[in-house]
Formats: sequence, C-alpha cells, structure tokens
Amino acid sequence: MPVRVESNSYLTEEQHRVYTLREALERNGGTPSGFLELLAAVIDDETWRKVPSGVNNDEPFEDFASFIEAKPPFGLGAKVEDVRILLQIKHPHEGVRHVREQMNRMRAEASRLLGADPSEDPVTRDARDFGGYAKAGGWLFGLKVARCVNPGSNQGEKSETSPRGDHNEVTKVSANEFGRRAGCSAKRVMRFYRAWSKAAEEGLVPVFDDLQPGVDIDLPDAETWGQYYTARSSGDSERGTQITAAAEAEGIRPTKALEITENPTALRVAILADSATAEAARNALMDRLEDDPDLQTVMAKHISDTTTLRKAVAAETKRAGQIEYVRAALEEGAVKTSAGQKIQLTDAVKADAERHLTPSEQASQSSPADAAAAYEVLQQFVVQAVDKDPQVKVEERKAALHGRVRQASKAFEQLSLDDVGELYDEELIQSLEQLTGLLAACIQSMKAAAPRPPLRAVREA
Repeated sequence: MPVRVESNSYLTEEQHRVYTLREALERNGGTPSGFLELLAAVIDDETWRKVPSGVNNDEPFEDFASFIEAKPPFGLGAKVEDVRILLQIKHPHEGVRHVREQMNRMRAEASRLLGADPSEDPVTRDARDFGGYAKAGGWLFGLKVARCVNPGSNQGEKSETSPRGDHNEVTKVSANEFGRRAGCSAKRVMRFYRAWSKAAEEGLVPVFDDLQPGVDIDLPDAETWGQYYTARSSGDSERGTQITAAAEAEGIRPTKALEITENPTALRVAILADSATAEAARNALMDRLEDDPDLQTVMAKHISDTTTLRKAVAAETKRAGQIEYVRAALEEGAVKTSAGQKIQLTDAVKADAERHLTPSEQASQSSPADAAAAYEVLQQFVVQAVDKDPQVKVEERKAALHGRVRQASKAFEQLSLDDVGELYDEELIQSLEQLTGLLAACIQSMKAAAPRPPLRAVREA
C-alpha cells in the first residue's frame, strides 16, 4: 500500500488515527479507555507503517520506537519510556474478556516492537553500571550511601520502601537499614560514609545535607577514591593509620597493604612460593632493620641459633672480605703482603683479577666463587713475588715469626701463676720443659746469626 503524506487541508485515515492518538496522549496523558484503545488499533492494522516518516519523505518509519519519538505531525512526539509506563496502566474494562484479550495482544506486540526495556534488560543495566563505575569508581557507590544514609536514624527500619517526608520526599535511612537492604554489614556501609565525609571536608564533594536520595551529581575521577576510602576496619586504628600513611608514601592503595596485615598466613605462603615476593620481604626487613633495635636483636638471635644461617653469615663475611681486599688492591694498584710490604701489581694481574669480578663496577655483587677466584689471583701473585726477592722473603718470614711469638706471649700473659703449684701435672711439666728447650734453641740460633761488630771496634774495646 503506497504511503501518503498529509496536507494542511486533508488527513488520510491513517494520519487521522495517529493525530487522534497523539491528542489522547497530549490532552490527558492517555486515559486507559482512550489512549490504550487507539494504540491497540494503530498496532493491529500497522497504521504506524503506513504514514510517512518526515517532510518530503515517503518512506515509512524504520521501527515503532522512531514512530513514537518522531515530532508531530508524523509521530507521537513522546518518549519511549513514557509509553512503556502507560502500557502498564490497566484499561478500566479489562474485566471484560474481549477487552482484556485485546489489551494483552496490544501490550505483547508493543513490547516486541519496542524491544527489551533497558531498565529491565540485565545486560544493558550491567553495562550502564559498569560504565558508571569505570568512570567514577568507588565514588558511584559512595554517592549512593551518602545520599541515602543518615547514621543513627531509625527511619525506614525493616521496610522495603523508604518513608516519605512532609513534602512527599524520600527520607534517608540508618546504616543498619541500608546494609540490610543491600545485603551487607552496616560497618561496610559506614566505611563508604566516612570516605565521603573526608572528601566533603576537603570540599571535593557536597556535604550530606545537600544530597537527596535518587538525585545524581557529578563525581570526582575514579583514581581519587583510594585517597579517602579504607576497605578494612583496621584502617581506622592507630596501626592502620600508620600503614595507610606508609602506603600513600609509596604511591600504592592502602587497602592492599591493610589486607596483607590482616592475613599474615597469606603473606607467608606468598613468600614461600614466590621468589620475587621473598625478595621484596627481605628488602623491607633490611630497610626496617636500621631503625628497629628489637628487630635487630631478634634477627641476630635467630641467625646465631640456626646452623645454616650461621654458616651462611660466615661464608658471606669471607666473601665480602675477599671482595674488599681485591677492590682496594685494584684501586691502589698494589697489594700488601702479610708483613705489610707493598708490591706493585702488573697490568696482567690486574686484568686477570678484574675478569673474575664481572662487572667490575658491581664487584660487591660477585658470587662467592668469583670472589675467591679474584682473591686467589692476587695471593698467587704475592707468593711468586716474595719468592723472587730474597730480602722480601726474609721480611715475610720475620713477620710470621713475630706473629707467632706474640700469640704465645699473650697466651702465657693471660695465665694466673699465683696458684700454679696446686695444678701439678707430670705431663704438663714435660710439655713446658719441651717448650723451654725449643725457646732456648730458637734464642741460641738467632744469637748465633747476629751480625758481628767490625774488627776495629773489637780491638779498640
């Protein structure tokens, strides 16, 4: 059937029906007995498909929603959501069977033509909520609490609908009641409430008295929510405040740090299972160690009481000592012997030592094997250099003997000889006598090797 356009002086039958339907909608909002019956007729004979969709446009409307929203005289000039509401109104004569059947057919066909209501479609609703949260983050839920909750209020308790005020406005409810309707605890509700309160004090969001249930406002960026919201009740304690401050200083969300402190077992599991987490924990302990004497004591005791750790500390001390020895020698270009004599390093020896400390600027990170290899290079060089110079070799032997004599003297100086008579022991006496003989032989040998005075000096004497 061809589409016809209405003129100022003539309306087709279809256009007249549309005009009447629009009049019923505009005049009284669509009385059940008027608007619903006319809408049923427009849908039954597909009138909306038989009228043009615009000026100088003979094409019909693409869909029923376009027909509803099109401006007069082509469409109804209404909102689809308003028509959906009118469709829910019962015809005053729906008690009559044929009227009820007519209305049911009309509502079913209208629903099919309009498609799912966005407010009832779970996918669309979730997508809308997701978009709102992606943009505003926790502020979206903070607003819902801030505009609906009045802590301590008993209004609306145990009710599925909120009471009305003097001017029929919806009043706020207590945190307990809001939590009951939301299916969560009042404590969780109050965490959102306190976050909003902190932001309101700084002027970032409106105060509670300026907010009304169901009224939206512009919200801050999602990234700022973490500065005010603490997801854990522990965040309100002194300990939680310290953790929150430390987290903010590190540029992370306090909620993450607070969650870890509330579950030490989870932290332990992560450290045991993941090397990166273990390294982070170790670095944190070392940072804390400097300013925590109690932790220092506990760590030292734990190390001394644990054989594997004690051995590891000894090995690391040896490695660090060797690294320091090599580093100092390479910087000075010389190495010291046991007697304190300096021997200049050759370029080949320095290169060989540096080769084991790769990279040289990070020598402190070299492995124990690398440190030992570099140390051995210098020690071998010292041994060879001493062997090649008789005078240096004598000085080294003399220094070694001095060291042993000092050790022996120190041992006897620490003995108490006042009551030695009470400690008679034949075996001990034999050992001392043998030691006396060795000392006498050593002294005699050294005196025999003493340089003799010149012959002239002897004669003059």
